[in-house]
Amino acid sequence: MKHLVIALVLIWAVFQLSSYIWSSKGQSPSPLFTRLLEPPQYRLTNPSENGYFYLLGFAAEATLDPAKVGQEMWLEITSARGRGEFDYEKPGRSNLQIQLPIEQIPPSWDSENLVSEFRNRRGRIQTLSDHERTLLTRYERWLAMPFEDMGFGHHGTPRFAEVFVAHRLYLADGFSRQTTLGMQRLKQDMRMWRNVLRDATTIATKVMAQIVITDDLRLLSNLLSQPAVDQTVLAMASNIASPLTAAEASFHWPLRHQFTLGVHEDESGTFGAEKQSQSLNPQEQWLAGMARLPDQAFHQISHPRRHSFLGIPLQTRETWEMYATYYDAMIHATEAGQSTLPKIHELAGAARHGFLENLVSPNSFEPDWDPFQHQLRETDARLRLASLQAVLQRPSAQNTVPNRLAQVGSGYYDPFSGLPMLWSPTQQKIYSVGKDRYDDGGDPIFDISVPAIVSHKPAPKESRASTTTRRPTHR
Repeated sequence: MKHLVIALVLIWAVFQLSSYIWSSKGQSPSPLFTRLLEPPQYRLTNPSENGYFYLLGFAAEATLDPAKVGQEMWLEITSARGRGEFDYEKPGRSNLQIQLPIEQIPPSWDSENLVSEFRNRRGRIQTLSDHERTLLTRYERWLAMPFEDMGFGHHGTPRFAEVFVAHRLYLADGFSRQTTLGMQRLKQDMRMWRNVLRDATTIATKVMAQIVITDDLRLLSNLLSQPAVDQTVLAMASNIASPLTAAEASFHWPLRHQFTLGVHEDESGTFGAEKQSQSLNPQEQWLAGMARLPDQAFHQISHPRRHSFLGIPLQTRETWEMYATYYDAMIHATEAGQSTLPKIHELAGAARHGFLENLVSPNSFEPDWDPFQHQLRETDARLRLASLQAVLQRPSAQNTVPNRLAQVGSGYYDPFSGLPMLWSPTQQKIYSVGKDRYDDGGDPIFDISVPAIVSHKPAPKESRASTTTRRPTHR
């Protein structure tokens, strides 16, 4: 009798739980939920004119059209409802793939004087192999193309290693010829990648844009820290390194992208424990390494499948409505420039959940977007520091560097502290306190610092003489 009662109770519990799950899945979605799933409005109708497809097929065989190869790859994952990664294993798609680590591919970005490094290697740069020449030619073509990120709602992560190498070759080739040409290319490169940063609909594309922008700034800061700065460099620096705009600093579409992935995979039942047990995505791993993000950064914003009862994946409509509220709050927080992001337990309202809801969705997954927000602020800090390097190179009647850093305006203040950038007279560096928000004296491990050469404007000689020799006259 006892066993019969227990069995009946279990059957009743399973029946009630199943009824609750399926009834909740049949509920009509809220307007907010529906809006977050809406894709961007695309303007480019011809795939061959969209730089996104060109980037997908960037490493394709030299005789193939990268845009056509990229479109084929994109159509493959679209027909599979975005569940797979881009297939670079098919013949011809990765013939120009880079095999060596970035650090081993010349020219090196570690020289104390990059322009001298480029010119010393001028012969090597201008006699590139067919492999490198094709990448450089394609990169120059890509910089002139319009770009719309077509990755929204898809898992596929493009290969960016070859694009990054071509970016370096493009700049090195320009500076090896003439500083003015190099600066023109740097300006064009920065403008294109800032457009990509602004229009990115996926976090992978946004991270790649920041990797290249940071690389550009590394070069620019190197140029501005030389004892004799070329006037062309000084004149163009401020236009190249202006602070991030609100659109560039927004995570609006990448957040909606991650929400959309989670919902679609839950509805199709395709993501599960087998996905979590697989090795990390190699393309995302490359991005994380180049951006100095945690190894698990991309994994920690990907919704796992929840197993909460008898190994059955249980996600209710209420669960995803809660996530819709959470992602919407995240979007508003990032666009408002808030230093801390909202947490899901602050918005979920655990008190309104009954026993069954808590059983269905215990320990809700908390995406960790902090590393990506910190990285974006670091990018903004580096832009501001490069501009300030140029400002300090110009003569000023202001005597102290801290006063000059304060008077330049809040648009160039430290994005981590909201205060003027700091100055280390012993190291001759200006710096941001970084994500820990502590002043570590410009220590590059904790702070974000760049060398700075300071020019002062001496008082006019006539003015000094007049104050010491002129006497009052009496009639």
